[in-house]
Formats: sequence, structure tokens, C-alpha cells
Amino acid sequence: MHNSDSPDIDALRARIAALETELTALRRTQSIFALGLSHDLHAPLRAVESFSYLLEQRADALDPQARDYLHRIRDASARMAHLLARLQTWMHASHATAARDDVDVSMLADWCIAELRDATPDRDADIAIAIAADLRVIGDERLLRTALQELLHNAWSYARPGTRVSIRIEGERTHDGFHLRIHDAGIGIDPAHVAKLCEPFQRAHVSEHPGTGLGLAIARAVAERHGGTLHLDNAANGGTIAHLHLPETS
Repeated sequence: MHNSDSPDIDALRARIAALETELTALRRTQSIFALGLSHDLHAPLRAVESFSYLLEQRADALDPQARDYLHRIRDASARMAHLLARLQTWMHASHATAARDDVDVSMLADWCIAELRDATPDRDADIAIAIAADLRVIGDERLLRTALQELLHNAWSYARPGTRVSIRIEGERTHDGFHLRIHDAGIGIDPAHVAKLCEPFQRAHVSEHPGTGLGLAIARAVAERHGGTLHLDNAANGGTIAHLHLPETS
């Protein structure tokens, strides 16, 4: 004799099976798209870059207007190449197989800050890392490093013009996992934009800071791959705070 709940259970199982099928199809579509990014879309772009480079070698034979057109083509192809590379990083963060490593968060932060200093050695910066030396999380080290790179690059890039870069990184164990905070003293975010800034292609200051709008989306994808979250707040004294939460079981 069937339990009275069995029709509901059967319906739930059927729904779960349908969702699993839909998820499998979605992952297959995303894999095809990722393959297209790495091969099919790059091939015509490389052709544009190669032939425009060859034309540039004969720029003396072109009139000023033609040289301007050529310069615009070269700039646009460089921007497209950068956008494709960023899309690949986002796809990788969202769907690549994640390892389970014992990750030293403080050391990751040190690496990322060193990279920023090396990239802009003339920029004056005050960086404080307040993370216990023995604080570790379980996760994919490469993906977590990518997330930190994106968050710290964002904090570095949005420093107030003409001022020293000021960033404070705090990390602590919580009752349900790990909480990382990255404070900056930058230009802050319009409250109307805060909620959507972690979505792909969203930028708060387009004219002053051109980019692809994928950095925070990449960091959020890494957080979600680990079962965590990422959100931004405006700091009370100016600037922005990025909050990265990872669960204990990540």
C-alpha cells in the first residue's frame, strides 16, 4: 500500500530529474561556448590583428585619415582580445573542476599585493594585512588566488586620484566558516549600483575607469564555486568594503 505522501515524493523526484537534465544541458552549452571563446572567436580576431599590423608597417603610404582608421582598428582588436581573455577567465572560474587544497590565505594575499606593487612600482601604497599567519581554508588555491587578485586590483584601481592607495585586508574564522574583508579608501560606489556590480559587464565608473566589467563577476563566481558569497558595502568613512564569505565545508 502506497504512503499518502508518495505522489508528492514521485513528483519531487521527477522535478529533480528534470532539473538535473537541464543542468547537464546547460553545462554542455557552456562548455561549447568556452571552446568557441578559446578557438573559433580568436581565429578571425588574430587575422584582423595580423593584417592590420602588416598595414601599419606601410603607414607612410597612407593618408592621415587612413592612418586614423587603422589606429582605431588596432585599438578595437586589442580591446576585443582583452575581453575574450576576461570571458575565458570568468568561464573558467564558473565551471572548471575545483581542487580541494589546504590554502594559506595570508600568503595568497601577500602574493597578490606583491604583484600589484610590481606592476605599478611608482604608485605609493599603504597596505595592511590583518590575517592570522595560520589561517587556512579548504578550496581551490588557483581559483581563490584569482578571486583575491580581482578584488585587490579593484581596490587598487579605484583609489582616489592623486592620493596614496590605502587597502586593509582582514580575515577571520567565524562560527560558520571564513570571512575576508578588503577595505579601500577609494571613490566608493553609488548605492544604486551596489547590488548589481557583481553581475557580468556592470561598471560603476565607466568613463574614469574603462574595463570589461568582469572582475567582480569573476570573484563572485569563485566564491560561489566554494559555496560562499561575495558582496560589497560602502564604508562609513568613504571607500568600499568587499566581503568574501566561505563556508566551513568549502
